[in-house]
Amino acid sequence: MAAMSSGRRRARHRSRRSELTGVMDAPAKHSLIESPFALVGATTPFHRMRLIATLLLVVMAAGWVTVLLLVPRYPEWVVQLAYARAFFEAAMIGGLADWFAVTALFRHPLGLPIPHTAIIPSNKDRIGDSLAVFLKENFLTPGVVARRLEGFDLAGALGRWLTAPPTRADIKAGRLRRALSKLLLQFADALDGEVMAQLIGVTITDRLRDRAVAPMLGRLLRPLIDAGRHEPFVEALLIIAMESVDARQEEIHAAVAARAPKYMPGFVDRGYAKAFIDAVQDHLYAMTDDAADRQRRDATAIAQGFRERLAALEGQGALPPPPTALLALGRDHPDRRALTDRLRAIADDLSDPTSNAARQVEAVKLELIDSPAVAALFASLWVSVKSMLSDAVANPGDTGQGRVASAAGQVILDNTALADAINTLARRAAVSVVGSYGDAIVRLVSDTIRGWDAATVTEKLETAVGRDLQYIRINGTVIGGLVGVAIHAAAAAF
Repeated sequence: MAAMSSGRRRARHRSRRSELTGVMDAPAKHSLIESPFALVGATTPFHRMRLIATLLLVVMAAGWVTVLLLVPRYPEWVVQLAYARAFFEAAMIGGLADWFAVTALFRHPLGLPIPHTAIIPSNKDRIGDSLAVFLKENFLTPGVVARRLEGFDLAGALGRWLTAPPTRADIKAGRLRRALSKLLLQFADALDGEVMAQLIGVTITDRLRDRAVAPMLGRLLRPLIDAGRHEPFVEALLIIAMESVDARQEEIHAAVAARAPKYMPGFVDRGYAKAFIDAVQDHLYAMTDDAADRQRRDATAIAQGFRERLAALEGQGALPPPPTALLALGRDHPDRRALTDRLRAIADDLSDPTSNAARQVEAVKLELIDSPAVAALFASLWVSVKSMLSDAVANPGDTGQGRVASAAGQVILDNTALADAINTLARRAAVSVVGSYGDAIVRLVSDTIRGWDAATVTEKLETAVGRDLQYIRINGTVIGGLVGVAIHAAAAAF
């Protein structure tokens, strides 16, 4: 018997220990902070905040009663207690007034049919009609939808979604990509290649005809030039010019000899030609970044070379003094600066549609659009797209995702004209839907709210905004108490 009793005690001990362990391992929702709210049924943020506001009002009432009880017992503290009484009284008034105002929105306070209370249940149908009118006037008119969608890049979002690599949580999206790939290929096979090439060509060329290219080009070039992005291009041109002069030395010699007097010896012609070539190459080299780098690395050597060359050219024994300042080389060279200024002027001219440069660019654009080469380019573009679709479907890739959809997304991202066409089509479709079905959507909203009973509407709205409204009660209680203290102090001062 003793053994059985001991066994039962050990079993009860293990059971009690398991209960304690379960309490300790319980989720955070059973924490000490939230358990008091759960005990009184305040399980939502709205109900918790309403309980806090009500408890604050109860605390103010308890403080007021406490002050009333303390005044007879501590007459020496009558002045201080008067301030406390003023605070608690005004806090109760403010809290009760705001409680009445907040409650009157959703129901009759204390169940009393006071006029102009239970505002939302009493005006449910009017609220539904007003909400429907608000939706129609601010969201469901063609003009509003067109303005709202003006800056919405549907094509960019679609392209980024199609090209985004799928994750483990993106299995459904991967299946959708594969299905979309096959659908795109079937759709492409059903289309006439020649007609599609003409359609692509007409769509793009029509947009290019109607849009001035020169101002866009000017607005693009000017910030690039101001930021120095043109300098590598200028550097490459200088190097090409130097190499071209060096490769055509014989032609330059022949040109100098052809223009020289007949009696001048040939070695003199070649000397003049070589001096001319050296001067041109030196001038071009002085504008390169390499010349500026060399100047910075060894300014003394450059100055010495300048003196030696000058002495050799003038045949003088005494050298002139070295220059007091370094020569402006590289990007600081006057001619290179002048070239940059000229490029800025060209960009400014292109930005002006009435300028001669802008008109010339537009003329070249029209010639290119009407050229047979551009038509052939569009035809080959459609053939390339179909070939890419076929290859992508045949080789879905090692991850199993649809390569066609990814390739189509990349085409959308890389082709500005196509993206603009998709965005335009989406905007037109949205405007058309709103124009055709906007009134039906508005009626659906109004009829849905009318079909709700008053209790449902009240519950939905109170759950949505009731938590914030309880802050009004809290603020009214605290601010009311502070105002009461201020009024009491002012009365006492006078």
